[in-house]
Amino acid sequence: MTRKPATVSPEDNLETVRILLEKHGFHHIPVVEAGKLAGIVSYTDYLRIIGEVYGAAPARNTDEHLLSSVAVKTVMTEHPVCLAPTDTVEDALRIFKTNHFHAIPVIEGERRLVGILSTHDLIKLLERVLAPEIDFASA
Repeated sequence: MTRKPATVSPEDNLETVRILLEKHGFHHIPVVEAGKLAGIVSYTDYLRIIGEVYGAAPARNTDEHLLSSVAVKTVMTEHPVCLAPTDTVEDALRIFKTNHFHAIPVIEGERRLVGILSTHDLIKLLERVLAPEIDFASA
């Protein structure tokens, strides 16, 4: 999992989300309020809003004013399914398969975010287990 992932607050806007998505290549960003996980916003959520406003082919110069006026809380998924640090890889696989998710927040205690697990993280684990002799970074 990715520990201490980048986050946004419910009061942030989609322009903030766009910047994080583009700068870091994220597909999911946890939404944290008062130190607790409040939801998750995905690249799909962002594209849905852009599609609703601009149609199927959004202009490259997306109206930043519009993105600045849409709050994260209006598009995020509230109360997402989460994992605990003590959950197993099998638990994560079951959740990914059942729900067709690509990222799951990891929380402890009173919904304190400790990380996010993605399908990409699981692929990296499979690489290490199934082919430890191959250096995939240079391949």
